[in-house]
Amino acid sequence: MKCSWKEKERVTQATSLTGSGKPWSMLALRKQMKVRTLTITALLMAMVTIVTMYIAFPIFQGYLNLGDVMVMGMAVLLPLPLTPLAGVASMLADLLLGYGVYAPFTLVIKALEALLIGLWVHNHKNKTVPVYVYLAGGLWMALAYGLTDVILADNLGVFFLSFGYNALQGIVCALIAFPLFRKLRVFRDKI
Repeated sequence: MKCSWKEKERVTQATSLTGSGKPWSMLALRKQMKVRTLTITALLMAMVTIVTMYIAFPIFQGYLNLGDVMVMGMAVLLPLPLTPLAGVASMLADLLLGYGVYAPFTLVIKALEALLIGLWVHNHKNKTVPVYVYLAGGLWMALAYGLTDVILADNLGVFFLSFGYNALQGIVCALIAFPLFRKLRVFRDKI
């Protein structure tokens, strides 16, 4: 039986991971995949936090940022159960920037934004993610932050201002994420 070079490499890695000299490939490959998935998830979470913090423009009660591009990217690149971790990364950015009052809201809003996009990706595995899926995630975020600002300000009039600038952020991020992650989605199967 002939094996390809990649198959031989996988068996060698599996053998070295088990330490027994036996190619228990399923167990070893599972461990290897878990480490790879964990590493990539942590890197993407760090990127969400960094992009949110450093590509940001303070306005009104909060700030406009491009962190949603990375939130949308996590939804496209990671397995579905891990997509809500985008909320944790965004919440960390809020805490580090001194917007702690928004942190619990951000956790839920961004986790659901990533989950919304991730559900579409999960249910349409072999299709390119259309721009309207990213826009739906961005508009969900705008609506949710609009309601958050109403709760925090105790003023219904704040909704329209908040929804407006968050919708702008959501649309801009969707239009950036669409071409950026269109080609990177092929790496999802390797995570």
